[in-house]
Parts: sequence; C-alpha cells; structure tokens
Amino acid sequence: MGHEREPGGCGEGESGKSQAMTSPISPPAVGRPLALLALTGLLSLSPARAGDWPALRGPNQDGISTETGLKISGELAVAWKAQVGLGHSAIVVANGKAYTLGHDGRETETLWCFDAGTGAVVWKYSHPHPLDDLYFPGGSTGTPTVEDGAIYFVARRGQLFALDAGSGQIKWQKHLTEDFDCPMPDWGFTGGPRPHGDLLLLNANNAGLALKKADGSLAWTSKKGEAGYSTPRLFEKGGRPLALFSNKDGYTCVDPADGKELWFFKHKTRYGVNATEPLVAGDRLFIATGYGKGSALLEWSGAGEPKELRASRDFAAQMNPPLLIGGRLYGIHGDEGKDGTGLKCLDFESGETLWLDTSTGHGAVTAAGDRLIVLTESGELRVGPATPEGFKPTLARKVFGPKCWTVPVLSNGRIFLRNSAGEVVVLTAE
Repeated sequence: MGHEREPGGCGEGESGKSQAMTSPISPPAVGRPLALLALTGLLSLSPARAGDWPALRGPNQDGISTETGLKISGELAVAWKAQVGLGHSAIVVANGKAYTLGHDGRETETLWCFDAGTGAVVWKYSHPHPLDDLYFPGGSTGTPTVEDGAIYFVARRGQLFALDAGSGQIKWQKHLTEDFDCPMPDWGFTGGPRPHGDLLLLNANNAGLALKKADGSLAWTSKKGEAGYSTPRLFEKGGRPLALFSNKDGYTCVDPADGKELWFFKHKTRYGVNATEPLVAGDRLFIATGYGKGSALLEWSGAGEPKELRASRDFAAQMNPPLLIGGRLYGIHGDEGKDGTGLKCLDFESGETLWLDTSTGHGAVTAAGDRLIVLTESGELRVGPATPEGFKPTLARKVFGPKCWTVPVLSNGRIFLRNSAGEVVVLTAE
C-alpha cells in the first residue's frame, strides 16, 4: 500500500499509457466496463453541501442535478485539467473536493483527491492492482462514494477501502473475497458502495453484503453467488427503506437492515451481465440492460411479487440507466461498438421510441432539470433541452479524444468530464 499527500499540487497526476464507466468490463468481443431520478420514493445519501455530487448518479441516485443557471449557449471556460490514469471511474464531488480512480497502466491503482475549484492535488492513495485488460484496455471501473467525512471504494479484485475524505488517511480496509468469501464476478467488482445509516451496502454475493461503516465488520451477507455490476439502489416503499441488488441472473429486492429478501426478478443477459441500477418511480420500476436483453417495466405496490407490465428490446442500457424527465426516458441505447447505438428517447408509459441520435455513439448523459448534458463517445460535450421532438444541442464543445463512456457530472457550477485514457477536464458551467 502507498499513500501520498501532495498539498498545493498542480492537478496533473501520473500518466497512464493506454485506454481503458462505471459498469462491468466486457465479455468477449464487446469491450465494456461497468457502470458506470428525481422521483417519488427515493432515499438520498446523508446531507451534503448543496450542489455536491457525492456518489455515482448523484445524491438522489437519479443522474439529475437540481442546480440552476446551467449555461446553454456560448463558450465554456476550462477551470482545470488533470491526468488520473486508465479507467472509467466517475467523478464525485463533496465539500470542495473532487475524487476519481485511475490506473497507471502497470500495477497500481490510485484514488485521486483534487481541489474541486483549482485542480490542485490535495492527496492521492495508491495500492497494488493488476491492469486486468482482458477484452478492453483495462483500468479502474468502480466509482468512490463520499459520506460524513469518509470516502469508500472497491477495486475490481475485491479490495475495499475506507479513507478519511479530507486527509486520505486510511480508516480501515477489507477484501470481499478473502475476508467474506464473495466470488469475484467475471469482470471484477465494480459500481459504488452505498451508505445506509450505520451500514455500507455492496453489490457482492447473490443479493448483497452489508458491512458496519465504523470498522468494516460484517453486518449481514446473502447467499454465496456471483454479483452483478450495478451500485446498490436504495428506495422507499410505504415508509420502509429497501434496496435493489443485481446478480448475473437478475435483480433482488431486500431489506437493507438485515438482508432479508423480498423478491427476485429474473433478467438474464447474453453474458450474465447486469450493470445498471433500476429506475424507481412510484410503483413502477424500470430495468434496462444490454447484451441482447433490453428492458422491463415492473409494477410493485409493496406486497408480493412485482408484475411485469412490458418487456422490450427497444431500450437496452449497457452501462448506465436512463434519466426520467417529464414522463420520458433519455439515455444511451445499445451495446458499445454496435450499429444503432446512441442517445434515445422513449415514452415511459407506452415504451414508444420517440427518437434516436446515433451521432453520440456510446457516450453518456446526465441532466440539470430539463437540460441534457451529453458527452459523446468521441469526446464532444453537448448541452440541450430534453424534448420529445429530438435532441438539438444549443451548446457544443470538443473536449478530448475517445473513448468516453463515463457520465459527466455537474456540481457547484462546474462540469466534470473524463475519458478512458484518464484525461480530466473541468469546465465552468455558469
């Protein structure tokens, strides 16, 4: 293990040598890492500063920022740049600091902490980890999570760390396979840890694992099995906290307090890869995955088993779930490298496709209110209104080169972007 603190750094890190979102890595011939809803019935992370983005898909787990004042025309200024190494780890922002993971292309993974305003390196924490470049160039695929002054992250081989978010000092560390006998999924552990009260939820085993945040000791675990690649999805039904975990065969709903399983919904893809979090909207749950499977719309009142209302291949989210805005779904449809992949809009209730923009390729999308913030696979940032008539960007800027599968993040007036080679560019969004 190695830990370095670099006060007042320049924001430039150790450069990686090849390319490598936040979802799993890909099966043969697909090449994909893991992924990488302002709705009723959500559970947020613990209180953070307004505008912070402390976890994958934000404080409300929906990929939508509540910030206003997003610039929709003209030029965006570069606030700072950095090089963090290979991977698709998303950027998280909390208490004036920005964090992400990267790999040096040899044998070391690093968690970077930057001053979110200037890009100065506050600290970095490195640990040994192989590149694991099977079927894609390798690198970091998970995303860290910040809560109550701590930052948590899990590496692909199962190393789990809790650090002080301000100083980078390690609080505790565990190993999912060595300490808890959790089988490593084919493409490695990924996603992000999910805090819940005194517990830290992880997508491990057949239907999740919970550790005590204080020391990493085991609170509960599920039946031994191969986990999926999504981040645990917290939601609430009838005032009761619940969590959704993926495995290679589908999704399980559990009580996060003790791990009791309420139901399982079978949703198996061609390679057994479930990498996206379900979208929750009232009594509706929308699951969308890639690899030839597609989507399912479920209805669940809180009792018994969920009812499947619709199953379709018209929306297949390989790496990131879609956004729900004004009764319509917006997200990247299709598998990376395949024809017909691009930004797609569907009617949420009927499932009707309203439009498809293939010029984005297998990029990524977030939103601020009803404005889409799109990073194309080739590295162009596009901002424009979310409408059923098509995506017509009012602002576009080439940022860097491909491949770009990592979701852009809007936080405190800045847009944080990265590509697989580890180039980070932060733009002022106001």
